[in-house]
Amino acid sequence: MLDYMTDEHREFFMELEYIFLGTVDNNGQPHACIVTGPTRFVSSPDPQTLIINTGDRGQNPAFNALGLAQPVGILGIDLSNRRRNRMHGRISALDESSITITVVQSYGNCPKYISLREVSERGVSSIQDVVSNNSELDAKATALIKAADTFFIASYVSDGSGAPYEGVDVNHRGGKPGFVSIDSPTLLTIPDYKGNNLFNTFGNLLLNPQAGVLFIDFQTGDQLHIHARATLIESEDVISRYPGAQRLLQLQIDSVSQKVSATPLRWRFVDASPFSPDVTSS
Repeated sequence: MLDYMTDEHREFFMELEYIFLGTVDNNGQPHACIVTGPTRFVSSPDPQTLIINTGDRGQNPAFNALGLAQPVGILGIDLSNRRRNRMHGRISALDESSITITVVQSYGNCPKYISLREVSERGVSSIQDVVSNNSELDAKATALIKAADTFFIASYVSDGSGAPYEGVDVNHRGGKPGFVSIDSPTLLTIPDYKGNNLFNTFGNLLLNPQAGVLFIDFQTGDQLHIHARATLIESEDVISRYPGAQRLLQLQIDSVSQKVSATPLRWRFVDASPFSPDVTSS
């Protein structure tokens, strides 16, 4: 891991039309959200700095606690080619429509478990109002999760050490549709497949079990936000029910919010990841 972005990574971020942002609110709750814009809505004037033109942040809870020196996590991912880079840092400047982030750690990730998608529509009218707030999954949320091959998860740790790992992380998790098991309206179980062995997300969740999860319906732009408490399961008897899993992540749901047509982009599915294991009923 580097404490700066390479020129290659800087250019990658600037070519994206969407990025994923991880933030933390005043209660220590992580949030995961998507931010979109035209190419180069993200800029990098130097290797230590990333500027995101967020536009009007409105009442998005992911932005409620933004302030100077606040930690944030960035996931740059291009679903059209499976390229993925991550960065986390701290806010060094902000105004009503942009945030400036100073890099703490920057690194690339492998392309495993990322389904190929291409942007098919741009500029679709967005509806920013929250359609529903619940303490458990309803039928619509359940259907979205069952069909999902992708979600995004934010985690946060602050232990007072001042070490570079302190801060917010946001990452992609993928598999074949059905890989997220809905055990009840308040409990999800997710297999953890073999990856790059960095364990950023899992390391954070072991220290702080609070998680912010984002599911997107890539065809409609609907978003499902979940706040949950995470538990790591390493029992071989349980893990064996999930093909390809090395361990399991269980999420005990605290709250659910749903938004209709919340992003102006739509994506067309191209191909599944060749690495994703088959899914069987657990």
